[in-house]
Amino acid sequence: RGIPPPAGGAEGRQPGAGADPAGRLGEPRRFGALDPRTAAEALHEALGLDAGFAGSAGDYDDLRSSLLPDVLRRRRGLPILLSVVWLEVAHRLGVASYLVGLPGHVVVAVGSPEDFVLVDPFAAGRLLTIHDAAAKVRATGVAFNRAHLAPMDPQDVLARILGNIRILAARSDTPRTRLWAVELSLLLPHHPASLRRERGELRVRLGDFLGGAIDLTAFADTVAEVEPAAAAAARQAAAAARARLN
Repeated sequence: RGIPPPAGGAEGRQPGAGADPAGRLGEPRRFGALDPRTAAEALHEALGLDAGFAGSAGDYDDLRSSLLPDVLRRRRGLPILLSVVWLEVAHRLGVASYLVGLPGHVVVAVGSPEDFVLVDPFAAGRLLTIHDAAAKVRATGVAFNRAHLAPMDPQDVLARILGNIRILAARSDTPRTRLWAVELSLLLPHHPASLRRERGELRVRLGDFLGGAIDLTAFADTVAEVEPAAAAAARQAAAAARARLN
């Protein structure tokens, strides 16, 4: 089923209404045989220009830009979510590709680690040179090295997406939205202990005093040896939450 079109397209072009970007690119086996640059240019044409997937500065403050269903519907998103769209379409077509986690900006490498071209889905899939990528890295105050071009680990991708969701949700005045975002991050097998404390505090705010006390105590148990003051404060908050139970 095609993705519903937004009001306007990237780079001044109107996206094709209801068209499936992957289907538009042609027969997968033939497409997968293209060299990396040709494949990258075809993805740019289909996803960036025709379908209108891209990003803008305003997307960084919009929680919808970190939620894949909304990204597919609006065709707007953060670099990492748009890169996931590029990656999945490329894989569906048999095109080797992987995500590259530059500091502050995720892009896609089309090809293999030995022979690839970089594309920036946030800029509608525009091709990047290594010098372009290095400039993006240096703009964050970090010295560039080739290790920045290594494939991202899938778990790191997920953690980065969930981290973005949590940051944007934290700006909300709605505790339930913040709790939902924290609980998503807690689904990861490895997560900061502070998330248990944050969930505990949010549960208490929402009236789940027992659940909040359990989380606060779990946090205290985890950090007692390395952060005794934080552990003591969490135990005190847990005791206060239990005292509010009827």
